[in-house]
Amino acid sequence: MKAKIDVTIFKNGDMDILQASIYEELWKDYCTFKQRAVMQQEKETKKGIFLSRRYYRAALLSLFTFFEGVINNWIKTIIQDRPEFSGTADQQTLKKCDAVIEYCFFCSYTKHTGTFTSLYGYINRYEQHDLALIEHIDGQTLDAIETAMDEYFCYVEALTGLKRLPKPNQSTTGLVGRIGGLVKDCHG
Repeated sequence: MKAKIDVTIFKNGDMDILQASIYEELWKDYCTFKQRAVMQQEKETKKGIFLSRRYYRAALLSLFTFFEGVINNWIKTIIQDRPEFSGTADQQTLKKCDAVIEYCFFCSYTKHTGTFTSLYGYINRYEQHDLALIEHIDGQTLDAIETAMDEYFCYVEALTGLKRLPKPNQSTTGLVGRIGGLVKDCHG
């Protein structure tokens, strides 16, 4: 996984190297939109309420994009390990989620006793382009979706080597190290 790199060199010679994957960027987008929604809602004005709804919608879209990105990345990784899952690559997100849970069983031989029905319900509404979910999103529903996704992620991460925020690949890490070394060499 390649990462986005942003290098800032200050006048005093200090430098700041920011390195983030698209998954981290999407998560930060979600957190920012959610925080702005809460700030606007707390103003308790018509404009504040209007803007908070806008930010809640943006947060929801960022959260689902993050979730789908992680699931798609996991499916690619799973297919490399177990080619029999290759048919899931083109499936909808719900089918991919089921495939990831099945992969958890292969990794740990532990059957999931509960269900992820609330998460699956939200995913189903989102995938059906049910605008009611987007239209009526609020902080409480957004928190419920985030919690359901986190429970799913934690379950998978506990039973497999899959991580929602993968480490950047070696070429990105090496580049960051070389940039840091070059700047240190230039400034002593």
